[in-house]
Amino acid sequence: MGEEVRVGREVFEALVSETRIEILKRLDRRAMTVSELARELGLAKSVVHEHLAKLAEAGLVEKRSEGRKWVYYHPTRKARGILHPERRVRILLLLSSAILALLGGIFTGARYLGYGAGRAAEKAAIKAPAGAAPVREVMLSPAEVPAWGYLLASVLLIALSLLLFLLAYRKGWQKLL
Repeated sequence: MGEEVRVGREVFEALVSETRIEILKRLDRRAMTVSELARELGLAKSVVHEHLAKLAEAGLVEKRSEGRKWVYYHPTRKARGILHPERRVRILLLLSSAILALLGGIFTGARYLGYGAGRAAEKAAIKAPAGAAPVREVMLSPAEVPAWGYLLASVLLIALSLLLFLLAYRKGWQKLL
């Protein structure tokens, strides 16, 4: 399910330096140029450029050119996976809960439909005496109340599953696939 975060020797070597880790943390907040990073870290541009080259070799940062003048660096998916391992777990929990709620809604909906069909067959089997006017039931009998419970549970579970899918989408589940 999606790209695994594999940490090889080059990643470990790139993350040995506290400066590189700090660069990754800053880039995680927003994409930055070499000049911005150098100014924020209080380092020479050439030093920051060397660190960025090492991070790029390890596949942790990428550069993006905006026009001819500016080159912005940003973290890769691999770097985000290292910086935020809990994010993947949260999204997977949301997705699995959404799937379970959807299955529960489908099951209880099928139960409601099956229950209603069984009750209709029961009522058809009970015939009114000859010559009597048909009786129209106004209130539900206690035996019919669970059918509405199944319907209500089905609707609520399906609505909950849609809400959970929406939350997972907003958290970025498409990035995991």
